[in-house]
Amino acid sequence: MAEFMGMDPAGVQDLIRRLETGKSVLAGVRPGLESAIAEAGPDWAGVGGATAMHRTWAFFHDSQADLRWRLEVLQQVLPDRPFGPTKVDMPFANQAEAAAAGKRAGAELAGALAVHQREDTLHSWAKVEAALAAAGGKARDPAYAAAFLGALDGADTIHTIFNTWMDIHAAGQRGLPPEIWETAEESLGALAAAFAAAEGTGNLPAGWREDILRADPATLSAMVGLARTSTAFLNEVGRRQFSSPGTGSAPLLMGPDWNSVLVARAFTANPAALQRLLAEHKEIAGRLLRPQLVNGAGTTEFSRLLAAALDRALALDTGSAALREQALINLIKGVGYQGTEEVSGHFATFEDSPLSPVLAKRLIPYLGELARGQASVDPDNLVKPPTGRWRDLDVDTAARFVGALMQNPDTTDTLRAAFRAYAQDLNIGQAHPYSPDPAERATFTRLSAEASGLANLLLGGSAYAEFNDDEFIDAVADAALLPVNYGIAKASVNATPLTSATVDHESSGYKDGMVEIIKNRLDVKTPETARVMTDDLVDAQMAILINSLEANKQEPLTAADASQVKSAFRGRLFSALTKALEVRGG
Repeated sequence: MAEFMGMDPAGVQDLIRRLETGKSVLAGVRPGLESAIAEAGPDWAGVGGATAMHRTWAFFHDSQADLRWRLEVLQQVLPDRPFGPTKVDMPFANQAEAAAAGKRAGAELAGALAVHQREDTLHSWAKVEAALAAAGGKARDPAYAAAFLGALDGADTIHTIFNTWMDIHAAGQRGLPPEIWETAEESLGALAAAFAAAEGTGNLPAGWREDILRADPATLSAMVGLARTSTAFLNEVGRRQFSSPGTGSAPLLMGPDWNSVLVARAFTANPAALQRLLAEHKEIAGRLLRPQLVNGAGTTEFSRLLAAALDRALALDTGSAALREQALINLIKGVGYQGTEEVSGHFATFEDSPLSPVLAKRLIPYLGELARGQASVDPDNLVKPPTGRWRDLDVDTAARFVGALMQNPDTTDTLRAAFRAYAQDLNIGQAHPYSPDPAERATFTRLSAEASGLANLLLGGSAYAEFNDDEFIDAVADAALLPVNYGIAKASVNATPLTSATVDHESSGYKDGMVEIIKNRLDVKTPETARVMTDDLVDAQMAILINSLEANKQEPLTAADASQVKSAFRGRLFSALTKALEVRGG
């Protein structure tokens, strides 16, 4: 066993490129130099120059190959994000030694399998598993892996070994159950690791990848669950698994869906792959979160692992911003479609589910885009539109997605708190609605419109969420109070954002007043409920604003100012409240 230390992958890649540059220089000058040497004959001063040049080129070339091989081994062995320097024991001194060992091990496995196919006994199968176990961690060496697989009788050997192993150890199961994962890793793990190492480095025998992808779900899920395969292979397996009608609570299939569990487990180790899968295959987003799979997998292990994988895939430090945003938008669309709140829709996925808090946490950084999207529905709102791909997100789809997440009470509290925090962070104190400066007034209008957009999103999500009346009333009060902060945030000339100028609605009784208004109107629902409730809430909003100005010894509103602010409050609340009541049947 050889120990190789001191490699910085980025530095080694740079060295490989420099060696390639050296080879190019040598290749460029060699023809002319060889011709000159031949012409000069014995008069050439540098005897043996051509030979030295060839040796230099060969040295560069062999060094590149060795460095690439070592990097490939490291990529198979190291964790995705190693913390600090990591020591790796190299099983072999060079590629040739690794390939020779792999060929011998593959021949031994092929021989043991041939004997088993003749004898078909547990004793003969035990020798097959022993041959697999003997490969052990060495199978992660790409040179070893390629030779190991090349010694087998084609990709059909992989199918035969996996199917036989399942028949003996997990007959009747839908994939590998957790209690035999360790057993599987000791034998099948070597075969999965060899395939992953060879496939990930482009050393797989021709045609094998396509043949393996035609395997049954149990084989594919074990391949990605027992070894770290390439992103491309994992995503192809994930696309097939989560698109299949045989996942989750499938008719005629009994027992937990361990195949889906294993694939989800693989994505926790490669979250960037899941991010890309969701971004590039929008149909997968909806299928991955359908209740028939999440609730029908037959084990909570699937939802737990899927939540962990999504949390990592949508994290701000995973992958690229473009892919991450597209993945999240596809999830929003996959869940927030019209009818999702019905019995057969996706809402059933999120009730008390670990998925809700994860998706809510990853949604929060994009509240500004969602708020501007809601506000942009009204062309009179002088608000910046959403950026990029967020422009095309339907506001009702976003509201239904928020409503789905609100099936979890803790997530509802998280979202409300995030909405309030975002509204506060807009820092309306930088602008005043009554400033003589037109630019400052425009800033106030834009920020207040964005705050109202956020309130409308909260109101819309609350309408779709399966809240009882008390919960709905509380949500409407929260939504109605969000824009009020903007009217009072600079009531005091010397106030800073969130200090004396901002009213604590919970402790000052303002929210209680809003709740009472909403409750009274909901108790006597009529076709005029939305209009009357809006008028009452706007009156309450204006009272808060006027009281705040008076308490801070500000000039009172003129009649024109009061009319303008009241009109803005009403215009931004009425349509959202009407839609919310319609959704609830009010």
